[in-house]
Amino acid sequence: MKAVYKQLVDKSVAAALAAIEVYNKPDFHYREESFVILLVNAWELLLKAKILKDSKNRLTSLYIHFGKNNHKIKRSRTGNPLTIELFGAMQKLALDPVVTENLSMLVDIRDTAVHFHNENGVRYVVFTLGAAALRNYQHLAKEWFNKNLCSYHFYILPLGFSHSFQTFRLMDVDSTPPAVANLLKGVGAAQEKSKTEGPFFFACEITTELKSAKKFADSADISVKVDQNAKDGAIIITQLKRKLDQYPLSYTELVERVKKALPGTKTSAIHDVIKAHKLKGNEAYSAYSFRTKAQEQAFEKTKVLPKGMTSIYNEDAVRFIVQKCQQMPAATSNAG
Repeated sequence: MKAVYKQLVDKSVAAALAAIEVYNKPDFHYREESFVILLVNAWELLLKAKILKDSKNRLTSLYIHFGKNNHKIKRSRTGNPLTIELFGAMQKLALDPVVTENLSMLVDIRDTAVHFHNENGVRYVVFTLGAAALRNYQHLAKEWFNKNLCSYHFYILPLGFSHSFQTFRLMDVDSTPPAVANLLKGVGAAQEKSKTEGPFFFACEITTELKSAKKFADSADISVKVDQNAKDGAIIITQLKRKLDQYPLSYTELVERVKKALPGTKTSAIHDVIKAHKLKGNEAYSAYSFRTKAQEQAFEKTKVLPKGMTSIYNEDAVRFIVQKCQQMPAATSNAG
């Protein structure tokens, strides 16, 4: 018979796939609420499976204990042992703070589902948090249980959005219902303190046009314009970041970050990835570091780069190179 923790892993993956299937349905009127409920359930099962595995499948490791020396087990009205919930499991496993923040916000969304009022602002937040939660889920499922979920197409695709990984803040929520406004403000605050260089994500965000009758956000990072003539009030989101904010890493810093994420990686392998995939000049990953405005304007006219031109890079470049280096057997040295 399959170990209990393995049964929980299977149920967890099933719940996560159900969440994705519901989210990706072309027409589903309780999409975000159902998606969040199922995804939170998938995470709770995954964490409980990890606790069971670490305790050699001892079921009491999941029970809620109380009394002197925690010898007593708390029971339900029917007499069954009560098990720890998601937050208890997160605390027991000492998860990465970014993962904890992401899941905490999803739980808040689940708990306020009745107040959604079809708010497009919340729909966008559910997408960004949900996409990040699924990436984190994949990472830990592979790390803890050696379970590769790539074959399951573990992604959500609302309206064919393509996303990048950037930072957002939700500031202008006065016109939304109080429960939703508090939720959006909480997400914005959590995002600010969840910036990380590690393998986990708080939110996976998109740059696109959102359709909504509500104003979404105003901040130093983004500009929001509402098309008053559009029947459904089209919101146009435009990035206003300075180039150094968009591409904060020098080549040396890029190399350091890749080697930190993937110890043993050779500098030559990083260089080969940049060259082979033409990352230089690709705005998704890098920008040329012109010394003067005149130099930049000259390049725009002639398309000829000045000698010695350097490039600056963003976090997406780090992730892209790490991914490609992981696929290259010769990318890392044999040194311990």
